[in-house]
Amino acid sequence: PIEDFNYGSQLIVHESQEAVFFKDGQALDLFGPGRYTLETQQLPLLEKVYKLPTDTEGTFHSEVYFINKTVQMAIKWGTPEKVRFIDPLTGTPLQLGASGEMNVQVSNARKLLVKLVGTTNGISWDEGAGLTKSLQASFRPLITNAVKVNLASVIRDEAIDLLEIDQKLDVISATLRKAILPGFEEYGLTIPQFYVNNVVLPEDDPNFKRIRELHTITLQTRV
Repeated sequence: PIEDFNYGSQLIVHESQEAVFFKDGQALDLFGPGRYTLETQQLPLLEKVYKLPTDTEGTFHSEVYFINKTVQMAIKWGTPEKVRFIDPLTGTPLQLGASGEMNVQVSNARKLLVKLVGTTNGISWDEGAGLTKSLQASFRPLITNAVKVNLASVIRDEAIDLLEIDQKLDVISATLRKAILPGFEEYGLTIPQFYVNNVVLPEDDPNFKRIRELHTITLQTRV
């Protein structure tokens, strides 16, 4: 945020940015790319709620937040603990993990600020100098919960063979994105792309080794 403005101050918003004007916790006006003079005629909501000083020496306290609208690429995610999965063919319980990357973009700057910023000094995806909130920390529980709830079900519903799971990562990615997206949209964010890059199989689990052996026998029988 930038605070305290003289009447007639110039506001410059760069390409791929939006600026949101706040006063006493209210998001009043939103500016796209361009140069603006902060006068009452350019701040209709501010003029309606507040009377600004009319002399050029006067100042008024408010905040302007600059929002980066570019797509934030290759943000990593992963399950902090394993997901329980029951193999449908053998009824064997297994523990799976998953990790990948996603792209995030601000879709509604006003909603993002009202929901997440409040009186903080700003937010970013990662921890940043001078910023008091990290989106990564805020949304990690949402991503983890959605993956835990949906990973096993999509493998089961799509009849995905665990030993051939790399061939179905696109199907798993699309399903998980659909499950996670509403939670981000509630805070003015969107996920243009969501990728599952790796599903961690329990290679050392005796039950999984037995499933692998059964899979080999099945393939040999088909041949």
